[in-house]
Amino acid sequence: MSCWRRYLGQPCLSPAAKADPEQLLGQVRRLEVRARQAMMSGLAGQYRSAFKGRGLEFEEVREYRGGDDVSTIDWNVTARTGRLHVKLYREERDLTVLVLADVSASTRFGSGVMTVHDVIAEVGGLFALAAARRDRVGTILYGSTLGEVIPPRRGWRHGLRVVRELLSAEPDVGKDGTAVAEAIQTAARLLHRRGIVVVVTDAACPLPSHELAGLRAKHDVVIVRVHDPLMDGLRLPSALPVREAEGRGRGVLAGRVRHVKMAGPPGLDVLDLSTQEDYLPAIRGLLKRREKRRVR
Repeated sequence: MSCWRRYLGQPCLSPAAKADPEQLLGQVRRLEVRARQAMMSGLAGQYRSAFKGRGLEFEEVREYRGGDDVSTIDWNVTARTGRLHVKLYREERDLTVLVLADVSASTRFGSGVMTVHDVIAEVGGLFALAAARRDRVGTILYGSTLGEVIPPRRGWRHGLRVVRELLSAEPDVGKDGTAVAEAIQTAARLLHRRGIVVVVTDAACPLPSHELAGLRAKHDVVIVRVHDPLMDGLRLPSALPVREAEGRGRGVLAGRVRHVKMAGPPGLDVLDLSTQEDYLPAIRGLLKRREKRRVR
């Protein structure tokens, strides 16, 4: 993470400043209502179309029998054996969805109503609830170290548990850096069959290309990066003494703070979101783009 970004979180919350149970319950209910409205307006159908395509999974190859659909003939196997073979598919009943959420201290920064963490939690929760009706869903929280791991399960109630964990996650204050590589490795160990991994992260967090490439080889991976527009060309009028949000050091910020937007990992769906814009239209746009690719 770029050096100035470590200073912009809020790691030292007092117990009185933490969300009380009633406040957290209100947040969960608000997100549940928003999620239900999104599902009723077609988001659930878009989600299934975007991530499941025809809903079929390859199972095996066998010899052709009278009445088999000629479009399923496997010409490679047929050429090798000299006898007609067809591909067999089975309906893909469900998938496993893992939401990897960044809860590092720097995500507590926000120049408007919502912080980076607020958007990460709500977007991760929306993906979880979109999947909870038919798929298994779990979450992995990560900051400077690997945090809470909730194994995937099915059901709306379990989806709400994932939402609560995302919303109530405390800022992780520890050594410098973010354990996103460890979170990705943990996701790879948890997923025994093809699954969907949604990595929701602070836009300033560098993503490990090697681990992502290994995950993408077996699973469907989506990257959601959240940034705050105040960081776009921020200029400080004078030197500002600061303390690290991630780590224990102190420093001074002065002059123009440059935010360098990192290129997205090649071959992956990357969605960039802002703390000051509604994230739902952007998520719909991502699902529509994926659906169009699968239809072609």
